[in-house]
Amino acid sequence: MKKNSLIIFALTASALTTVAASASSKSYMSDKTEISVDLEVSGAEAICQTADGYVWIAQYSGLTRYDSKEYVTYKSFTEGDNEYSVVNVRALETKDNTLFVATYKNIFTYEDYHFSVLDVGEEVGTIKDIALDAVNDLLYIASFDSGATLYDLKNETATKLPNLETGLVNDIALDVKRDNYYYQTNDGVYDKTGKEIYSDPYVLDVYTSDDVLYIGNKDGLIKRYDLDNNVFLADISVPDQINKFLYSPEDDILFVACENSGLYCVNLAFDTPVISLAGDLINKSQLVDLMIDYEGNLWVASHYIGASGLSIITKNALLELLYDDTVWQGVAENERSICAIEKYGDILYIATNKCIYLYDTNEGKILPDNAIMDLISTYSGSRPRDIEVFNNKVYFAIQNAGLAEYDPATNTAIMYDSDYITSHLSSNSNETSLEFLIIMRSLRATDNFLAIGYSQGIMKFDGETFTASHDIKNKAILFIGQSNEGKLLYCSTQGIYEIDDNFETVKELPTAYDVDGNILKFLVDGDYIYYTKNSRLFRMSKVNDEYVSKEVTVPYAKGSLVELSKIAYKGKDGNTFYKYVIASQTQIYITDSLEGDQLSNYEFYDSTNGLKTIAANTSGFYDAFDQKYYFQSTNGIFVYDFNEERNVSVPIKIDANSIELDGVSYYGNLINIKKDTYRITINLSILGFKPHKGYNVYYKLEGIDKDYHLMGGDDYSINFTNLAGGSYTFRAYATDEYGQKSNEVVVTLIKEKKIVEHIWFWIVAGILALAVVVGIAFLIIRQKTRQALKKQLEYKNITVESIQAIARTIDAKDEYTNGHSTRVGYYSRLIAENLGLSEEEVDNIYYIALLHDIGKIAIPDKILNKPGRLTDDEFAVMKSHTTRGAKILKGISTIPHIIEGAKSHHEKWDGTGYPDGLKGEEIPYVARIICCADCFDAMATKRVYKEPISLENIAQEFKRCEGTHFDPEIAEVVVNMMNTGKLKPYTAENVYYLGDDGKTHRIERNTDKTEQ
Repeated sequence: MKKNSLIIFALTASALTTVAASASSKSYMSDKTEISVDLEVSGAEAICQTADGYVWIAQYSGLTRYDSKEYVTYKSFTEGDNEYSVVNVRALETKDNTLFVATYKNIFTYEDYHFSVLDVGEEVGTIKDIALDAVNDLLYIASFDSGATLYDLKNETATKLPNLETGLVNDIALDVKRDNYYYQTNDGVYDKTGKEIYSDPYVLDVYTSDDVLYIGNKDGLIKRYDLDNNVFLADISVPDQINKFLYSPEDDILFVACENSGLYCVNLAFDTPVISLAGDLINKSQLVDLMIDYEGNLWVASHYIGASGLSIITKNALLELLYDDTVWQGVAENERSICAIEKYGDILYIATNKCIYLYDTNEGKILPDNAIMDLISTYSGSRPRDIEVFNNKVYFAIQNAGLAEYDPATNTAIMYDSDYITSHLSSNSNETSLEFLIIMRSLRATDNFLAIGYSQGIMKFDGETFTASHDIKNKAILFIGQSNEGKLLYCSTQGIYEIDDNFETVKELPTAYDVDGNILKFLVDGDYIYYTKNSRLFRMSKVNDEYVSKEVTVPYAKGSLVELSKIAYKGKDGNTFYKYVIASQTQIYITDSLEGDQLSNYEFYDSTNGLKTIAANTSGFYDAFDQKYYFQSTNGIFVYDFNEERNVSVPIKIDANSIELDGVSYYGNLINIKKDTYRITINLSILGFKPHKGYNVYYKLEGIDKDYHLMGGDDYSINFTNLAGGSYTFRAYATDEYGQKSNEVVVTLIKEKKIVEHIWFWIVAGILALAVVVGIAFLIIRQKTRQALKKQLEYKNITVESIQAIARTIDAKDEYTNGHSTRVGYYSRLIAENLGLSEEEVDNIYYIALLHDIGKIAIPDKILNKPGRLTDDEFAVMKSHTTRGAKILKGISTIPHIIEGAKSHHEKWDGTGYPDGLKGEEIPYVARIICCADCFDAMATKRVYKEPISLENIAQEFKRCEGTHFDPEIAEVVVNMMNTGKLKPYTAENVYYLGDDGKTHRIERNTDKTEQ
């Protein structure tokens, strides 16, 4: 079998398993994120997808709908005067957007957001399975004790199938093409006429593809029955009990879900089918159902209680090159981290953090004869770091040993160690710390010499003599390249430098000094130099003899950007194309262009495609001859083949899963709204199950918005408040990373008009106004106004006192920050006043700030009041108080922006905060104010673990964090308030009170003075 005829199945948490397939086959892999984490029980009985994109999961506890983000479980519904239980769900079938649900005793349908009961008759018995003939609208029902029933969906009639009036029917497989079906009893498998096809009491699944009937039994035997010729084909066996089949015609693969050992793939593209295990599933027991969704992802369901109930195996896994090599299998996990890769001839040279391996790409294996490894193993503490080919020899930067040279022609190796290097330094070398010369980190070959980066500088080697230059501020050189003019460029973590040909003069290029982070890689591309700073990418260009850097946003980048290159490859038409390769420590982006302000139209790969972590200061390799990119990782090499055709995925699907009117959910595309409704929330579902959620969502409300708005973050809920009566049309769509547009969501909202919104009201009011004496009308109106104002003040006083009581309750839960919410409310109000906000806005901010930490009520006391440092998991729970608070306050509509205050007060101006990583003005204004007040209290208040910080030092900290942590304008106001004495620490519990005049007053502590 050829190496390029492989299809890969992978699990994020496990090794990949190679599976033979045709060269045109696509790849599958598995996603470690398993749905059972969020389901009420772990076991799943069946899985399917309706045409709108929702995934449905049958469980003992109910029916669960999944939209790639949230889960909704249905347990019962009411139809007429009867309530029906949706539990013990056994099987599912779909036709378009209609879902057929089989429980033990009933068949239900779900369509247009509601359930209905199918009257299949009492004689149907205890239901075991169902099969749908969607072409003819016929539903076949198999039972444990009453044979099999046929339900005609058009005529709504149920009849018993011939020869199947009683007894057990385990399964029914339909052959619509030939107007036939096959059923299984405890005696064997039969067709619709009762003809015996196969006699075996241990058959567990029958399944038809276009022309073949598959029969699987408890011993792993797969019988294949040719439906055209009515003969059996050669048997296939897997080493486990067979529970379920699924055939993928696109890949010509039969998936076999088993009882104990997981999922097997039978590649039918070969004369002799090839069988392989599809990865090491986290839960490989009792696999009972399989499904391929509209994006091509494979879903595996297990009904094993106590383990994961569902796994997603997505397309396009990266090939793991060394997975099945016997030498590599013997390498310890902690020694598999790849530092560098290089190819010379047919040999791939691989440097790990411990060893060097020679991999023969023709033979597909690691070579046993390894002279270079024999050499470096004699040097204690040596560590390979980089590889480069120069003058037909392969060189290795060996940290703590020197420069190793390997001659492939003679299979010999020598080491240029510290003694050799110091005795062969040229006279114009300026290196003074000779002991650092062998601490080598990077290599780059030019036409005339080999450039070597070490821990204190850079040197060149012409094949005999070394020239060293020590002039980079004691920073190790991590990467070396060349400018368009042939000048040598190199980078340390702090900057990018250019050195002249004589290795005498070093010039530093002006990178983005105001941006924190380490420079790990750079790329010279025409007039531009691209470079990375942690997780950010910058484009440097020369404008009027000055270098200017501008950021190119890499969406959803996680971890530092550690790989950056431009490669050329030839297409099938013979033309040369260019691609850019960008890799973070956990992700790979492959794109046609780096132009513009943001990366777009890219292919994306991460751990769910099999990729392991890529360590910083390592290097992959592009093989221009074979047009393959070899990616280094902490657990091996992953290959991206530019010769392989990759179809752009189908457009994403989107849906309005619910519409909330003042917190009550409604469904459908036409929503009638009562006139007193304040808040309308439209909850969207982005029905994409790929690992990358790189979607942009656009929406507008016709009648209000002229253009579409782009949603920020990943909370796909849109709120409208206090809409006037009338008719509106809400529209929304999504685009994926390829720019493909989804279907469009259209929801019509019709809000009942208030009396004052009708034209006739104003006509009548005008007539009445002329008819009523002005004086009497004035007295009446004044009296009613006084009564209403008095009542309003009473309600407001109750609200303020209630909010203050809740704030005290929150503070009482956290023994380390008692009084924190009250103080933050006080500081927030002061800041809002000094920002020039209106009296109403100031009051609202005060109320919001009092409740900003309400989510801490849901945080366990053992975490909230833990005296020591929190673990990562505990800190993750602590951070969830923001989203928990937002959920608690979701139903409050009388205080604008109260949800934003609770959810976003830990966001930072530079986008490094949580929970959504909002940046700049994406952060709600009220949250930016509360953030400043929150931080002021944290610094000004004595805690168990610290004394209060002086106002002078607090002001300096606010000044330092302008534009990173804080909104610079708000921070400037806060600093000015501290400098002028307007903002200082208070400890009084009740700083404000509501007066009879309806205005809020501030009490100055220890004085009788009040200030409005």
